[in-house]
Amino acid sequence: MVEICVQHSLTYMHCSRIKRLCIFLLTIVLIVVFEYAIMNIRMVPSMPALSMSLKNTKTQTKPTMSHDNGGTLIGISKVMMKLSNTTTRPAPGMLYNLTQVTTRRPDSTPNIQRRSTYDLEFVKTKDLARHLSTRNYHKRHFITINLMGRLGNNMFQLAALMSSAKRLNYTAFVRPKNVLNYFFLSPITSDITLTNRKTFSERMYAKYDSNIERLDTNYNWTLFGYYQSWKYFYKDENLIRRSFEFSTNVSKAASQFVDGFRDKHKTIVGIHVRRGDFKTQEKEMIGYTTAPLSYIQKSMNYFRDRYNDTFFVICSDDITWCKNNIRGNNDTVFSSFDNPGSVMAMLSFCDHVIITSGTFGWWGAWLAGGEVVYFKGFPRPGSVIDKGMCRDDYYPPQWIGMD
Repeated sequence: MVEICVQHSLTYMHCSRIKRLCIFLLTIVLIVVFEYAIMNIRMVPSMPALSMSLKNTKTQTKPTMSHDNGGTLIGISKVMMKLSNTTTRPAPGMLYNLTQVTTRRPDSTPNIQRRSTYDLEFVKTKDLARHLSTRNYHKRHFITINLMGRLGNNMFQLAALMSSAKRLNYTAFVRPKNVLNYFFLSPITSDITLTNRKTFSERMYAKYDSNIERLDTNYNWTLFGYYQSWKYFYKDENLIRRSFEFSTNVSKAASQFVDGFRDKHKTIVGIHVRRGDFKTQEKEMIGYTTAPLSYIQKSMNYFRDRYNDTFFVICSDDITWCKNNIRGNNDTVFSSFDNPGSVMAMLSFCDHVIITSGTFGWWGAWLAGGEVVYFKGFPRPGSVIDKGMCRDDYYPPQWIGMD
């Protein structure tokens, strides 16, 4: 009887050990299968090769999104997926053809506790735009400007925009309805609506604001202001000249007009006389001035003395005043162009330029690229517009001021 009891006890102990061993082996198998499943989840073909780390969080009823310095966090169910900036910018092909997406083995094992339960939802690449912000998802950023004023003002604004876009490696655009499209070939227009956008406004209309050099590249930008300073774009002169290439219908007649005098004269000097609206009481009160006849005669004599066989081409918004007052020794001609683009193109085809007041003449002189003489009495010292202007920022240092 004792022997039977001992034998039964040994048999029971042997079965218990086998049972515990089976449970242990089963546990090991489950752990291995779980780890293998997690690693394969990270490599499924429907998900692009995004580097992600997972951490346990509180249960969330809806997907949420937040930002930190490392990228964008998308909360999906009970999991937070952290997508780094360098891995959330897919090539265009990934948006439309997922069969071209290649996957790679993760660099590290997901940080998931074994005793937790997780619900995962994976978003296809083409749907990520609904979850990720512009700054992390799109490879390109955009910058635009709110165009104000007429042709000369718009040219300053576009020049500042183009130079800023190049410095930031952004895509620049302006709204389709603008005067620049009538005269130039290159302005890029679009009606897109920017998200993740900030705005920048200059402090003074004709004084360089260095804060534009410190725009946060995590955002799209809209610029506000006039930006009337050569300092905004002097490093990108070739880019700006290409941006202001006149359309054929604007430049052809102007080119033929100027070239018609080159066979007989060695040096062609353009003169732009701004009067018109600058003679109104409202403009004069805030500081706008018109150059006197003495300034024009002085500047013409400067070029007569400096160059042989000089010929002057005169354009103005008050051509009658010019014809009645400016006298030449058979070395002057008055332009009959009334189209702003053709007038500016004509100035740009001259060898040198004399300007009086205003941004229109400024750009005609800048595009010509030769010597420039400007009227030092614009604007009136101490006036409203004079207080918003720095002459050293407005007039390039090589230009010559006279009064």
